[in-house]
Amino acid sequence: MNRIDFPMTVKMKERSLEDIILLAITGSATLILFPFFILSLQSDDEAHILVDLVAVSGIFIIFLGVWFTSKIKLFSGLFAIVAQVTIILGIHFKGVGLIYWVFPIIIASFYLLPTLVACLFNLLLISIICLLTYEQFDSFTLPRIIAAFIVTNAFSLIFSVFMQNKNRQLLAKDKINQLNNTILELIVKSNNLSKVLPAITQGIENEIPEAMCGILLIDEKGKTLILGAGPKLPAFYNDGIDGSPIGLGMGPCSEAAYTGKRVMVSDVSSQANKWAKLAIKAGLASCWSEPIIGNQGNLLGTLCIYYRKATSLKNSDFKLIEQFVNLARIAIERQKTDQIIWQQAHYDSLTNLPNRNLLHEHLASSIANAKRDNKQLAIAMLDLDNFKNVNDTLGHEAGDTVLIECAKRITSCIRNNDIAARLGGDEFIVVFIGTSLPKDVEQVAKKLSETLAQPYQLKGQEVFCTASIGIALFPKDAQSVDALFRNADQAMYTAKTQGRNAIHYFNTDMEAVKN
Repeated sequence: MNRIDFPMTVKMKERSLEDIILLAITGSATLILFPFFILSLQSDDEAHILVDLVAVSGIFIIFLGVWFTSKIKLFSGLFAIVAQVTIILGIHFKGVGLIYWVFPIIIASFYLLPTLVACLFNLLLISIICLLTYEQFDSFTLPRIIAAFIVTNAFSLIFSVFMQNKNRQLLAKDKINQLNNTILELIVKSNNLSKVLPAITQGIENEIPEAMCGILLIDEKGKTLILGAGPKLPAFYNDGIDGSPIGLGMGPCSEAAYTGKRVMVSDVSSQANKWAKLAIKAGLASCWSEPIIGNQGNLLGTLCIYYRKATSLKNSDFKLIEQFVNLARIAIERQKTDQIIWQQAHYDSLTNLPNRNLLHEHLASSIANAKRDNKQLAIAMLDLDNFKNVNDTLGHEAGDTVLIECAKRITSCIRNNDIAARLGGDEFIVVFIGTSLPKDVEQVAKKLSETLAQPYQLKGQEVFCTASIGIALFPKDAQSVDALFRNADQAMYTAKTQGRNAIHYFNTDMEAVKN
């Protein structure tokens, strides 16, 4: 049989905590008071029957109303009114013996009603109770009962206000935590600062609606600040501060970056510099800038808050901004770390040329393009001759110098769209992109051979490291990356065995010898 979900079960799943609490209170109160109503019927006491009937029926009606409509505010108010009317009727018909129920009703009213309304209703309740009972108490007891009611009402009022403020603080903190988590999730999913930094500035502007926020990043040389984000600021202002030099007297962001400390400008018109003129044109009256410092104490950038009128920040604002500064730091350092990891994974640490991994990616893409455009592609495998002698006689430091210089010479010989890479040791490879004529390959190969044959200056002496070069063509010699590598390597090996400092092209005879 298929399972049937009754409407009541579905309703419970969708109810708020306040909804469930009111249902529990009214349901429990109905069950507790119902036996007293039965006893009243049995005793045939009309006064008791009236009071208990009002209490039981009123509370049960509220229970049904909450159950079927979930209008929590309406029925909370009705519950408070029913409770107060019931206690007034009870005291009127049954006497002052029920007066102790006034205290919990006063307290409960602040939960069931808005604070000001609860206070007024309680004062009205206290007044009516006093009018009903003043003749039944002596002059000593009555003032103390009235004072107890008023004190209970006052303390309940104070506690209600305190809890409301506390709840507002918790809600604000929870909102900030949710925003922080959202930005952290964005940082985890994307290391693209163009997506993360605008989210940070928007988060600040949402929490401080009168503010406009911008983030500047330090450039690679550490001399200037470049625009990171500032979506709410005027475009001409962002353009004007992009590339701002770091130093004193050049604006709050430049000064914060220079000093590594918070800089505040309460009145932009008091400044006499290029930045102030630009800010006044943008309608900015005050500015606050906080440096973004990395975990290692290095400057990453600055976060700036602007206002269109003179504004003094509160301590809560500073604490809020510090949280967002920390998020900006995490985002910037995450991107830098990812860049370092990617660089190490794809580039040779000594020569800064692409390594075998990146070369494979580039070459696979280049072959696909050559197939699509019906063009030729060539790769040249280079191996330095007598490089081992340099390491053995002059040391590995000298060998590293030769490799670095060799990489520079190779790069200087090839075109911008060609690719040079280091495979490891003294082996390099060059990919000639879009070479349609054999003479083009021949010309560049000869230039490479001649340039690499020039002497290297090492420790006051000239050292010669010529190169043996093997060339394979696509699609003539091979159709895949690995096959091109193998054939170029075979051609380079032939160049070495036939005298070195030479250029050899792969041919089918080499394939036959290899097999």
